Amino acid sequence: MKNSKEIDKLLNEEASEKSDCNLCKEAGYETGRKTGYGTTIYRIGNKKDGWFASLSPKTGSNPEFDFTIQLMPFLHLTHFSQISSYLGLAENYGIAFSKLCKAMTTIMMQDQDLKSTSEEREASVPIAVYGKTTTWKEKKEHLHIKIFPFRGNIGQPYTVDSSFGRKDIFKDNEGEEFVKMEPVKKVMIGRERFAQLSKNLASLLKE
Repeated sequence: MKNSKEIDKLLNEEASEKSDCNLCKEAGYETGRKTGYGTTIYRIGNKKDGWFASLSPKTGSNPEFDFTIQLMPFLHLTHFSQISSYLGLAENYGIAFSKLCKAMTTIMMQDQDLKSTSEEREASVPIAVYGKTTTWKEKKEHLHIKIFPFRGNIGQPYTVDSSFGRKDIFKDNEGEEFVKMEPVKKVMIGRERFAQLSKNLASLLKE
């Protein structure tokens, strides 16, 4: 059984920049620059405690209204637990996450053109988060967190939601049980809308 020091070493041994990692390279890009993932729209902190965010050119839902933002640390972290090992990293994550959600909410409310009170508008804007780490043995992937509107095909109940358990259960020819889900296919956001989204988000994130 590994002790806490051995686990700490295992978690932190690959935190430095990786030359073969595209996200490590993009961590150095300035706001507004196009990346392999999309366009950089936000940066906070320095090399040890910094985060950056990119707007994806694709969405798994309605390309006229929905979009996805990906948030990543400058460091090549591969586990959420590593965040606590670097002074200021957790604090900057909280600031970045809050600002990104606020900017996304603002854009969503503007797109919907809701004519109700601010309290009702905030309650009617669903946002979801998906975070991904890698395995213990193959620590290759750069930690990333995706923030997106939770609606349409991409807003279907997932296994962690209580509503997922209320879905109808079916059986295939082998007797295996399954539930039906709508297929989620990523589609490109229109060029003009993507450019405007990038500009609007970057502007809101400066405030």
